[in-house]
Amino acid sequence: MKLGYQQGDRLAYWWIDNYVDVTAAQEPLTREAIARFFAWHRKAQLPEIASLLQQAKAEVRQPVTPAMVAHFQDASQELARRSFEQAMPDMADLLLTLTPDQIARMEKKFAEGNAKYRKKFLNADQAEREEARYDKVMEYARLVYGGFSPEQERAIRARIGPVVQNAEARYAERVARQQEWIKMVRYVQATQPPKTQVIDLLRRFREYWQNPPARHVASHEAGNNAGIALTVAIANLTTPEQKAHAQDRFQKWIDDTHALMREKAKPPVQSAAAN
Repeated sequence: MKLGYQQGDRLAYWWIDNYVDVTAAQEPLTREAIARFFAWHRKAQLPEIASLLQQAKAEVRQPVTPAMVAHFQDASQELARRSFEQAMPDMADLLLTLTPDQIARMEKKFAEGNAKYRKKFLNADQAEREEARYDKVMEYARLVYGGFSPEQERAIRARIGPVVQNAEARYAERVARQQEWIKMVRYVQATQPPKTQVIDLLRRFREYWQNPPARHVASHEAGNNAGIALTVAIANLTTPEQKAHAQDRFQKWIDDTHALMREKAKPPVQSAAAN
């Protein structure tokens, strides 16, 4: 976690560049915006993340309930909401400079990502779908709890069905969100509205993202509930040794977070051309 966060500015720039192919004129402003965001995040959100990790460490040995999982989920979503809010002015500046070619590239990247998602999680073979989702779930479960016994793995496989059943709806929600984003970006590029209006459009998109339209609400809630139920089931299958592993894992993340909080914010990374 610490290493990834320390390279976060580079990774964020790479991610943006991958989607829009940042121009020479856009690059300095983009790097400065990323540096501002990480300076804010280090000061404003890392302490809250450390507090959430401390809560998780304290509660991981107890029987886990849906309410406990929902609490951490809600807290994470609130952090994401405030992160998005913080980034909106700089995002607005970038959106106002995008060209039609950059928007077309963004749309192409969405399509490529969706194709990979369909191939992995929407395979026509139901067994392949279940295996792909099981592998993803176990990746996170092992990260927290360590290894699982064959008996535990069989029990988890038996509970994966409801999560897999909602895959089509999750994908439809994903595509709809992307379409809303592209629609907004194209409108900004075509009309060049005042920055305050772009920020308002971004705020509306954030609400769309966190509060999906009525046609997606039922499937969104079903998928969310299925994910929470599976998380609870896995947690309550674990042994005292696995719970101790989870506590140790959380403590290491807490230590990393505190170390990151003590570091000074980095200046914007300069491009090779600038150097």
